Amino acid sequence: MPGFSAKPPARVLGLAGGEAPGVLLVGGSRASTALGEVLKKAEVPVLIADPNHQRLIRPRGAGLPTYYGDILAEAAENSVEFLTYRTVVAMTDNDAYNTLVTTDLAPEFGRDSVWQLERAREGEARHAVRTQLGGQVIGGGRSHAALEEMLAAGWSFGISRLTGEFGYGQWREKNPEAVVFARLSKGGVLTFPGSEAKEPPAGTRLITLWPPQSQEDRAPEAVAGAAAAAGKGA
Repeated sequence: MPGFSAKPPARVLGLAGGEAPGVLLVGGSRASTALGEVLKKAEVPVLIADPNHQRLIRPRGAGLPTYYGDILAEAAENSVEFLTYRTVVAMTDNDAYNTLVTTDLAPEFGRDSVWQLERAREGEARHAVRTQLGGQVIGGGRSHAALEEMLAAGWSFGISRLTGEFGYGQWREKNPEAVVFARLSKGGVLTFPGSEAKEPPAGTRLITLWPPQSQEDRAPEAVAGAAAAAGKGA
């Protein structure tokens, strides 16, 4: 495998025109669709790719752009405007494929811009994958199955903006049960905070998972993506 690069020159040049940095979600599912809807509401370009046509029915029904095919295949190079996207998030139910996607695309996107769901058997030594392979882990260590189960049980995605008057401390105090899933910087760059992440500054938008409850109980700014998974079958 080629060495990882922090900021591939071609990608930096491709985004130099003031365009919002897009997000490439690999894997059509309840979770990727819900995340895609929140990103779309935040005016972040998003594309959901999957080689399984059935798995693209949900995101297409939500009005999200999709690509039918293997994102690693040669055909994708001719069909997908890769320079539109700065971040890759592998969210399929196949841990090995998630690792393959993020490992293969890391030299192009940069090691700090490829992410994947936790491997379901990460803790078992015989299933361990070398740490230099794959992307950084998202979802607070939740596997594909765990995340899908949460959404099926009524959890939903939302988004909140931090301000100078309403910072992270106040937001957390008001929303103690919400799970911070990801962050959008002022410039629209998507990252997934780890357990030791620094407190986000004003202007950051928090993409959160909300426990099952009525929308009336939530802060108004936090329900933008609340309907992303509601009313849709598994």
